[in-house]
Amino acid sequence: MISCMSMVLHTRAQTFVHPGGLHTQADLDRMKAKVAAGAHPWIDDWNLLVKDKLAQNTYKAAPAANMGVSRQRADADAHAAYLNTIRWYISGDTSYANCAVRICNAWSSTVNQIPTGNDISGLGGIPVFDFAMAAEVLRTYPGWAPADFTRFKNMMLNYWYPLCNNFLVSHNGSCISHYWANWDACNIGAVLTIGVLCDDRAKYDQGVNYFKNGAGNGSINNAVWYIHPNGLGQWQESGRDQEHAQLGVGFLGSACQVAWNQGTDLFGYNSNRLLAGAEYVARTNMSLNVPYQAYNNCDNVNQNYLSINGLGRIDDRPVYELIYNHYAVVKGLSTPNVKKMAQLIRPEHGSTDHFGYGTLTFTRDATASPYPPSPVAPVPTGLVATAGVSEVSLKWTAPTAATAQGYNILRSTTSGGPYTSLASWSNNTLPNYIDKTAVNGTNYYYVVQANNQSGTSDHSAEVHATPVAAGALPAGWSRSDIGTVATVGAANYAPVGNNTFIVSGSGMDIGGMADSYSFAYTGANGDFTITTRLANVNLASGGYKWGLVMRESLNANSAMLTVLLTGRQAQFGVRSSTGAATTWKYGNAYTWIPVWFKLQRVGNVFTGFQSPDGVNWYAVGSSTFAMAGNYYAGLAVCAKTTTPGNVNTTSFDHVSTAQK
Repeated sequence: MISCMSMVLHTRAQTFVHPGGLHTQADLDRMKAKVAAGAHPWIDDWNLLVKDKLAQNTYKAAPAANMGVSRQRADADAHAAYLNTIRWYISGDTSYANCAVRICNAWSSTVNQIPTGNDISGLGGIPVFDFAMAAEVLRTYPGWAPADFTRFKNMMLNYWYPLCNNFLVSHNGSCISHYWANWDACNIGAVLTIGVLCDDRAKYDQGVNYFKNGAGNGSINNAVWYIHPNGLGQWQESGRDQEHAQLGVGFLGSACQVAWNQGTDLFGYNSNRLLAGAEYVARTNMSLNVPYQAYNNCDNVNQNYLSINGLGRIDDRPVYELIYNHYAVVKGLSTPNVKKMAQLIRPEHGSTDHFGYGTLTFTRDATASPYPPSPVAPVPTGLVATAGVSEVSLKWTAPTAATAQGYNILRSTTSGGPYTSLASWSNNTLPNYIDKTAVNGTNYYYVVQANNQSGTSDHSAEVHATPVAAGALPAGWSRSDIGTVATVGAANYAPVGNNTFIVSGSGMDIGGMADSYSFAYTGANGDFTITTRLANVNLASGGYKWGLVMRESLNANSAMLTVLLTGRQAQFGVRSSTGAATTWKYGNAYTWIPVWFKLQRVGNVFTGFQSPDGVNWYAVGSSTFAMAGNYYAGLAVCAKTTTPGNVNTTSFDHVSTAQK
């Protein structure tokens, strides 16, 4: 049946199908009929959509001659045009279609230039793509005057297409792998959909061809840049953060849907490569283990391991219903991870960057997309409580069934309860929590429950822990301010978390020709290794550097080595002699807390490492030079400010030293 459908679609693709963006006429009619019948899950998502502030017929656009003044507001207007159009078609109330017309007309009568502005040549493709998809549905409304529709298409062709085309052609003069996949992806979708909207075969073909063979990271073979032996396709941004990885999946998924509705099967291109990538990203986002291949680009981002930033969120990327319904329902393929993510988010909400509401717009079969979609999530297992300073960390095992939308954290000061609710969420799959309300010296008992749309699980097994207060540094450790600082620093210690040091300090820099920071340290001799996890921070200033240092003396301009974090960049720094300038090598460009660091001396070879887990280590840099046999090693905190009172406080746990 699939092959016959493909033949029919290929035949009809010689002329454009209208409406044929995200939705065909059959799709719109299905939505309308299912909502009228009150059928689940369509009606559940419809009930969400009508509450969206962007889906109201009172919405007022904010057009600008230069869309680049605020691409975010332009995109919100595009979302409002789309949602109001869907609301009109399903309800029959023309006031919503008229609102969408007002939005589109306001923009087409105002825009008079190719957009300019910060990041517009690239991310400007997002509102252009969304407006093109919205207009392709709105064209079905007879109340959109032909002259106004023509003006809108002319705006697309004369002002907004050049923006997207210029980016795909030139990438602002950057090296070809500089931009992340989602930058290309939104422009691929924009160019392709402008072609459909404006019956321009050349532009449609440009988008299709770039998806298949483009040089940038948004083409499918670069976006899904590595296929693991188990078939999972690693996404190009998975070492950056999970929010942007899902962003790219959503953009390319929408582009594939537009092309499918025109008879071009980009979904199936190169052995369903988009599905391989979506399966990888979905599994990652359910906090389940995935393999990882180190990634780098022309900017030397050094993404050696999977990013934890944005991990587990299910409240911001409603992109899975589209992909699930195409691959699993239309094509009958196995989509275990995408299916689970679609279930977790069902009924799909809207978001800033994606239209969403795919449970309403893409669901084809109620049996294949049940709501509520799963039984009650299983009881959490493997719960562990770890005492800290004024906190207790909880961690448990993410269920492989992946049916938990979130968790309830319960606490008591008596074993067996009664328990009080400490925290609860239903929008994140991360199996961990830090109780920062814990009082030092109090023994707490904890249980965890899993929740989803079907209810709440029973309690997990109970665990307990007692947080402690930090006190004086242990024997052999001291603290000093290195160089001139605005405010005197401090350091404390507690024998929890495998040795926790809390170091605070001001100071201007770790590096340059002289240092200025707070340093908690111990004496070292010869071969030596110091290891820590940078656990959490409390910022009083916008600047910071934290990490490990080995230095020849406590003088500000002493020879020294450091492995540290500044912003999101891990760095290895070397001042090879007194008063010399510090040279730097770079580790992961997107390093998120918590992160492990290790600084090692073997002879006169010094190496800095970073790790996501304290098990798998990656060298940030190495240097060989002669330094005195007796020196200092320790924990450094810098606030990068001269303002008195601005002190950053950092918690280092799992601190260990090894003298050889």
